[in-house]
Amino acid sequence: MDLAMRELGDRIRSRMPEGMSQRGLAELVGMKPDALSRALNGQRGISSLEVAAIADVIGADTHWIITGREVPNRVTIAARHAWNPTTRQRINDGREADAAVLDKIAEVYRQAFPDGAEPSAALPTDPAEARDRLGPGFVEPFAERLESRLGVDVIRIPGLSTDYSLRIGDRAVIVLMSTPNWFRNNWSAAHELAHLAFGHHGDDSETVGRNEDVSDAFAAELLLPESDMRSIVWREMPLPDVARQIWSRGVSTSALATRLTWLKLADRDLIDALRSTTTPQFLRAHLEEARTDRFLIRRRGERSVGRLFPEELLGVLEERVAAGDVAPDLLAWAQDVDTEEIDYPDDETYEALAASRYQAAIADRPSLAELRAIAAEIRARE
Repeated sequence: MDLAMRELGDRIRSRMPEGMSQRGLAELVGMKPDALSRALNGQRGISSLEVAAIADVIGADTHWIITGREVPNRVTIAARHAWNPTTRQRINDGREADAAVLDKIAEVYRQAFPDGAEPSAALPTDPAEARDRLGPGFVEPFAERLESRLGVDVIRIPGLSTDYSLRIGDRAVIVLMSTPNWFRNNWSAAHELAHLAFGHHGDDSETVGRNEDVSDAFAAELLLPESDMRSIVWREMPLPDVARQIWSRGVSTSALATRLTWLKLADRDLIDALRSTTTPQFLRAHLEEARTDRFLIRRRGERSVGRLFPEELLGVLEERVAAGDVAPDLLAWAQDVDTEEIDYPDDETYEALAASRYQAAIADRPSLAELRAIAAEIRARE
């Protein structure tokens, strides 16, 4: 009995739908029941075509069936959905248009880390634990803290319709719309962190509403903890002090108004004052520093504008481009520059690198005798 083949068989059995028999699976994949039974018990080899057919029927990945490991760069996605008050449903109308950009991001990771990026650590589902791990004053350097302390990559891309979180293999990635609204981006980062922590990935439309509610609640407690909110006498607070809270906590006027309304901590006058203006307008009217330094808010907004990928990812991609392993146009896209600005091997050097890799592949290939021995072993198992 071949132990590796037996383990492969166990993986197939573990993913067979409830009620499906081995005979039923054999019929669906075009195998004789006895042949499938012997394969699953490690008594017979199984071809790649048979594995592919089985994977299709049981909804598993061929790489996982064969190796027991998930595909190194398999991508799963969650998105921030808007609320449609007419249909009373969560919507993401821009998903189809955003797909090309998300595919490009995934390709950057695949090319930089062919065997998969370094896995992110387990993420906290408790907002209080997340705050502790992010450290004091985390809001201003939010993206940097997410990367350095939680192992979550943060990418900003212009042209997206909403924000996303991805699992690329075992790497957690947050993708934010490039926008000068720094306050909105903070909420989005917290919201997407929740999607990653709770595993809200895939295409299960039935759970979208619940997942969005959970993520919004996480973001609210992370950025505006209930204990902090209740320790403040909001009904007596002058607007300049409210502006100070908005500035230091890094949230929008709308987010604060929603939180105070939910916790029933503020009078209608304050809620209306928060909802009747934009965050920059409110701060310029009531925050002393914003009145004396007219570029203060814009400088914060610049932190959430432009294309940005993690430095380590770009560094690895640059090395692979320099080695001739990756096309320079992908690095140029990630850095938002023209391909001509990328330092990459000229045609002659690239051909030499390709020839060297080809010779290495030829040297490592099995001999004819070894191939015959493998074929004989497979026949013996059948």
